Amino acid sequence: MTKTFAQVGDLSIHYDLADYTEPWRRETPETFLLYPGYCRNIEFWRAWVPLLGRDYRVLRLDARGYGETSKPSAGAPVTAEMLAKDAIGLMDVLGIERVHWVGDSTGGAVGLVAAHDHPRRIASLTVFNTAAKMGTETTSTYSLGEADQAAAIAKYGVAEWCRRTIRWRVDLEHAPEGIGDWIAGEMAQTPDHVAIAAFRVFSSVDLTPLLPRIDAPTLLILGSKCTPRRKQNMAEMQQLLPHAKLVEVEGYEQGLHFLAPDAMVAEVRRFLSQYARRPA
Repeated sequence: MTKTFAQVGDLSIHYDLADYTEPWRRETPETFLLYPGYCRNIEFWRAWVPLLGRDYRVLRLDARGYGETSKPSAGAPVTAEMLAKDAIGLMDVLGIERVHWVGDSTGGAVGLVAAHDHPRRIASLTVFNTAAKMGTETTSTYSLGEADQAAAIAKYGVAEWCRRTIRWRVDLEHAPEGIGDWIAGEMAQTPDHVAIAAFRVFSSVDLTPLLPRIDAPTLLILGSKCTPRRKQNMAEMQQLLPHAKLVEVEGYEQGLHFLAPDAMVAEVRRFLSQYARRPA
């Protein structure tokens, strides 16, 4: 399959834009933008394309330094605002005015920034297991006994670090055989220095002050097996966001968007339908 790239500022962004909507439709179909979580790529959203593609255009991308998007040099600056601007820049290149943004984990955090900084471009926002501010329990969990996650990645490399921490990022009870090695291989496309820089960004950022100023309808999704602290964090986010709904999925922890794509797309469709009926 031919891979597509777009030049956005200093980046060559790897993306896929699928459109299986009826060609005789008079109106331009709306677009979903599916944004990856930490060190992940467009393949983690593969199942969403057929589930959405008959009614929407579906845009997937590899974020700065992830997957097959060009890699910044070691020490190059990176911020959540830059990542959001990269995605908006890709939308500009492709002539897409607004999107329904769906983000996993840190991809949801980038979505919050995009909805705040570029409100006219985000029609709705869905985030999975996202924190406005990463707690110390998260950063310590992934450190594997080292000083922090950055030190652990520097010691083991992205692939081995991923294998050693897989049980905290994927609900293994629902995971098919072999998915752990597959995830490690996909995440290893992200160089160690990029993974370390991304960790430093998302472990230090606090998006809480932005939440009351985000007007986009927002769906917050987490698994019932998440930690009490994560549940509290997302409940607090719901209270601060002006138009937010919180959904807890029974029996799951992490990896909801690729372990249970049919159910998650159904939740998103239900949410959009509810907001479509909301008085203006």
